[in-house]
Amino acid sequence: MLKTIIGYLSLHKGFSTLIGLGLLFELLFHYLIAISYKYLIDDAIMPKDAHALSIIIGVLVAVGLLNVVTGSAGDYAAAKFSNHILTDIRSRLLQHIQKQSDDFHVKYQTGDILSRYTSDVPIIETAITRSVTIGLLSVLSIVTGLVILFGMEWRLTLICLALSTLLFVPYKVLRPRTTKVTHEYQEQLVQFTSLADENLKGYRVIRGFNLGDTMVLRIRKVLDAMFTLGVRRAFNHSNLHRYPMLALAIVHAFILGYGGYLTFTDALSIGNYLAFNSLFMVVGHSFTTLTAVLPSIISGRVSLARVDEVLNYKPRVVLVHHAPKLPAISQGIQLDHVSFGYEPAQSVLKNMSLTIPARGYTVIVGASGSGKSTLLHLMLRFYDPDEGRVLYDNEDIQRFDYSSLLSQTSIVFQDTFLFNSTLSDNIKIARPEATIQEIAEAARMAEVHDTIERFPDGYASKVQHQGASLSGGQRQRVAIARALLKKPKILFLDEATSALDPDTESAVNETIRRLANNGQQAVVSVTHRLKYASQADRILVLHQGEIVEDGTHEQLISHQGIYQRMWNKQQGFNLTGNGSNATIDQARLGQLPFFAGLDPETLQRIVALFEVEKLDTGQSVVNEGDDGNKFYIIVRGRVEVTKAMQDGAMKRVALLDDGDHFGEIALLRSVPRTASIRTLTPCVLLVISGDRFLPLMIKYPQIRESLETTLRSRL
Repeated sequence: MLKTIIGYLSLHKGFSTLIGLGLLFELLFHYLIAISYKYLIDDAIMPKDAHALSIIIGVLVAVGLLNVVTGSAGDYAAAKFSNHILTDIRSRLLQHIQKQSDDFHVKYQTGDILSRYTSDVPIIETAITRSVTIGLLSVLSIVTGLVILFGMEWRLTLICLALSTLLFVPYKVLRPRTTKVTHEYQEQLVQFTSLADENLKGYRVIRGFNLGDTMVLRIRKVLDAMFTLGVRRAFNHSNLHRYPMLALAIVHAFILGYGGYLTFTDALSIGNYLAFNSLFMVVGHSFTTLTAVLPSIISGRVSLARVDEVLNYKPRVVLVHHAPKLPAISQGIQLDHVSFGYEPAQSVLKNMSLTIPARGYTVIVGASGSGKSTLLHLMLRFYDPDEGRVLYDNEDIQRFDYSSLLSQTSIVFQDTFLFNSTLSDNIKIARPEATIQEIAEAARMAEVHDTIERFPDGYASKVQHQGASLSGGQRQRVAIARALLKKPKILFLDEATSALDPDTESAVNETIRRLANNGQQAVVSVTHRLKYASQADRILVLHQGEIVEDGTHEQLISHQGIYQRMWNKQQGFNLTGNGSNATIDQARLGQLPFFAGLDPETLQRIVALFEVEKLDTGQSVVNEGDDGNKFYIIVRGRVEVTKAMQDGAMKRVALLDDGDHFGEIALLRSVPRTASIRTLTPCVLLVISGDRFLPLMIKYPQIRESLETTLRSRL
């Protein structure tokens, strides 16, 4: 804290000087009043000297006026100084966070970061400002007062100074406890901010599933904890101020008694006695004021540690200042023996080498966790490889200015984020200087111009709730228009359509295919939906961080490898409209191991038993420990499978997507679920309950036998 205070004072020397000048005259004024009692009584009142009285009063008035002027200038400087601190720390936090990769945002929740902005930074500012003004004035006052008191009566001052050590005992005893409580309170504040943020963002899910009381209960528990800690913190803070006042009262009582004795023996004049008491009251007031600042300093130290924790988090990507600009991309992207892992001992990509030309449509596919999105992030330099190099036109991208890479590339993510501004503003964030004609041209290429024109305010229409006021297809097309406005050399798509309904996804993918065929830029797309990957010029198949297949759809199908198995898994489903109607072909059902060998008529009976369930993102499908009585097939969408660890944390054990299935044991018997499953995207599921399936197992014993075999292999 002291290092931080000195740093800001040296950074703002002009404000520091004005603040110091104001403190100096305030100190002078207080001590002149205290010392004036000696001269008023001994040199003016007792001898009845009117001239001496007028001089003393005149000096006090003059210094008082100077104190007002310099104090006002100091107050103004302190106000600017404190707001410079707020702005500086918040700016440093913001700039540092902008440099971070995904690992940072996984470690720190949104509410955690917001609490540092809204709570910790003001606490630091208050601690620094109070230390520089009130704290520094109190220290100077104590030192000055003790020097004067020693000059007036050294014996009395020495004894008082020895007794004054009692003032610091409460701080020594209470500081560790107060620091601990303050830290715990800040942690609970982080929890509250995170829950409040989650409650506001998830209002639709909360309303739709009647979770209002549940959310209130969760937040209320945190508020109750904050209440308890807040009472303890406030009580400790008050004790830091109250106990020193008790010690001060003891010292003052001694001064009155022993000072009175010295006056009786004529060792001390009446004026000196009154002046000594008055001076010690100023010193004592400074002591109590200093103790009142201590809680702010303790809170400031805790908050400063929390802010420094974020500021000391090292970015995974280190940018080179004043690096040369990346020349216009003309050849393409090359990966030269690239290896990368989010954790040191867990490689996601392994010794990968490939070339993607600066023209054409390249699609990257693979199972969940194979490294598809990671590969894309390395190409965009969201991360740097642990080994190897990412090259553009055979030049290592780490050598060049990062913004020059971003100016030639664009990306459309799966989760489209739109700002609470106009549609025009949301599109032109890619190029703030773009004209309305250029914005409209990009919207036409994304096939959203006519839709925007039909809105009452056209491109000036406001986007609400980060895009929730638009349909999924409209949001995604706006995101594509935003990406195209840059006229990128390479357009990246990261599961850009997987969260859309079937009809909208098909329409948006048709737009993407036309963009890929216009010859103006390369399109590199990551997807797990092979229906649209099959339209690409080239398909790269990833498996466990390595490229295992490379070619066109026809070539990969004829190869009869991983791609063909993935393709077959996603075939045999029929969706209409927005996915509310979905069926599975009997031949596809027969590919499941526990239904293999059943005759077509039996398979058709089973097909008829399935029902459709549609779930939105973030919804629970099954919970660990619940009784299972349903079997699920994922027609569209992605889910995560998690298990509870001994420490209560949830660990992801698998990701499932189109064509995968789970819960087949529930068709045979009701057993507790061994894991929890939650949707990561909007999902269309085919579901059959064990109760509906039971009559078929009675009629066809071979189904039970197949399921029994599956059960023995799983348990």
